[in-house]
Amino acid sequence: VPQLSSTKLVSSDLQPKPGKGKREKREVMRKHMTRVIAEVMDKDPKVVYIGEDVEHGGYYLVTDGLAQQFPGRVIDFPPDETTLLGAAMGFSQDGLLPIVEIPYSKYLDCGADMFYELAMSNWLTNKQRPNGMVIRVQGFDRGVFGGNFHTHNMMTHIPPGVDVVCYSNGLDYARGFRNAITQARNGRVVMFVDCTNLLNLRHLNENDRGWETAYPAYDEVMSFHDIRQFGDSGKHLIITYGNGVVTALRARRALVEQNAIGHESEIDIIDSPYVSDIPNGLRDALSNASYDAVLFCDICKEGPGSNILSSTIMGLKSTGILPKKWEFVAAPRTYNPLGNVVTFLNEEDITRSFKKMISSAT
Repeated sequence: VPQLSSTKLVSSDLQPKPGKGKREKREVMRKHMTRVIAEVMDKDPKVVYIGEDVEHGGYYLVTDGLAQQFPGRVIDFPPDETTLLGAAMGFSQDGLLPIVEIPYSKYLDCGADMFYELAMSNWLTNKQRPNGMVIRVQGFDRGVFGGNFHTHNMMTHIPPGVDVVCYSNGLDYARGFRNAITQARNGRVVMFVDCTNLLNLRHLNENDRGWETAYPAYDEVMSFHDIRQFGDSGKHLIITYGNGVVTALRARRALVEQNAIGHESEIDIIDSPYVSDIPNGLRDALSNASYDAVLFCDICKEGPGSNILSSTIMGLKSTGILPKKWEFVAAPRTYNPLGNVVTFLNEEDITRSFKKMISSAT
């Protein structure tokens, strides 16, 4: 499968560069998601989009307008995830490239057997029955709607043969989606885990519009091994992904206000969206820098079988590139109530864990 080498993207890339010519309008993540899906469908007539209510925009309006733009290729299915994933498997084996929308991440449980079947058949048949596709799992992490079944924050379904990504911003999502389509054409199953809180997020702090981004140029692609880094001269490092990036950036600012650090530049933050393996970009960043301590911030629940950064920590320790001082913080191991965000990873969790880590490091 073709793959790009790892690249460290810097935080300044999130904002449009000054220069001549027309500048792209900055938009929220959801707008870029819709646009990149339209882009790949326009380029390849074999791409089809299937899911529940997707002809009417889907549960989060990510497919808004696509059914009219691509008649017959955006297809509604009944609320049956087993049937949905089975149809995607058939479409793929018939030469199409399906994009599958699962309305809420917890609903993947309902189609788990078929999900594992489509993941493993490419391997068991020695690539004679590849099931190349892109799966979009929505309704993940922080939110107040619907309780635990609509704000699920556990990653329990990552079998061998599935590449899982969780992006924090629209710019990287669009770049990464282009890579996912390339991988799917070559038989890979790529699953996007989409954080609800990020879809329409405009502001990082106050009313700064700091989380709106311009759409990337059409030749820009983000490989599985790419990372994004906020700061590159800090003594300490935070590693996270998805909604954890926004939470960590706000926590870093809070640590300055609490006089725990003198300046935000003392802490680098790495956004590592490829969560089914350790990306080369993350290995390179740790190998090429000397951090006093590293804090891993997981938006999934703590405990066995729930989160993904635990295995990342073990993998990094086994290669000797993780400093002796490190801490791990995750969402509490409990269920998410309706109308409350207390059970999700928050800024206070990160600031408290950082202070503990620094205290033990001195």
